[in-house]
Amino acid sequence: MRAWQIEAQTGAQDLRLVDLPRPTISGTEVLVRVTAPGVVPFDGAIINDENEANFPPASFPIIPGNQGAGIVEDAGASSFAVGDRVMFGAFPYGFMRPGSWADYVAVEADHMARIPASVPDGAAAQAAVAYPTAYRALKEAGMAPGKTVLATGIGGSVGNAAYQLARAMGAAKVFSTTSSPDKAAKAAEAGFDNVIDMSKEAIADGVMARNGGVGVDIIIDSLGGAVIGQAVKCLVRYGKAIVLGFAAGRGSTITLADLILVRGSIQGYGVYTCTPDEWREAWDDFTRFADQGTVKPLFDRSFPFDEAPAALKYMSTARPFGSVALTM
Repeated sequence: MRAWQIEAQTGAQDLRLVDLPRPTISGTEVLVRVTAPGVVPFDGAIINDENEANFPPASFPIIPGNQGAGIVEDAGASSFAVGDRVMFGAFPYGFMRPGSWADYVAVEADHMARIPASVPDGAAAQAAVAYPTAYRALKEAGMAPGKTVLATGIGGSVGNAAYQLARAMGAAKVFSTTSSPDKAAKAAEAGFDNVIDMSKEAIADGVMARNGGVGVDIIIDSLGGAVIGQAVKCLVRYGKAIVLGFAAGRGSTITLADLILVRGSIQGYGVYTCTPDEWREAWDDFTRFADQGTVKPLFDRSFPFDEAPAALKYMSTARPFGSVALTM
């Protein structure tokens, strides 16, 4: 089978397209014929040696690809059936075990779900993780109908998922952010309102102006850096901020009074710490919302499989409005 492989964390220039044996499955694994390998920031972090210091060591040589979509080729002992369209993703793929940048991949049954009929494979390749991440974070923050939510990063997979899920889960009003006037325009064209262009106004000012001078109950932030420092300024009393990532910076400066004066809280959260049942609930609700048409994963573009390094560069430098995948 075709597969991209890298011998060490030395950068995308050292990725090699190679021919490898098709994987065999055992135990609770399922063999998936990959149709859309995802291209996500985690892949770039592993390939370029930018992962966190407290991560376990990567296993090399490795096939990258933390997430993806495909067709069940061999269901093994699982409840899946040959021919099922599935999406998959979990912490070890493309890092400690072979990932999705190949014709076939062995996936643990607990790490995959059937793709809703309305969702194309390319979009599903990142929805597999982005939507459970956003869903579990909203649940952790106490999401309930009538709550107000700020989900930063309207163009990112997790930020957009949190925005759409909050609306689907009955939020009274949902806000988001972008640092790009172009993305603000694209968001408006796509029907996403209350998007604050941070190149023109501060986050708290934008929220207050659009919400009658009141802040929000919940913040779901996948950007970190200065963004979360700004965002917490619009928490209402007993409001809660969940931090999921650090695309805008691994460190942040937060004015403590912004939390103290409203008895607000801030919490880190990672979906890869969830139980299989929690993942399954998230996937089930994502499917229900997708079937109802209340959520639609945001997708930017696909690259041919043999252009994986170009796709990785595009994902990391163009900061696209939506997710990126490969086509087989």
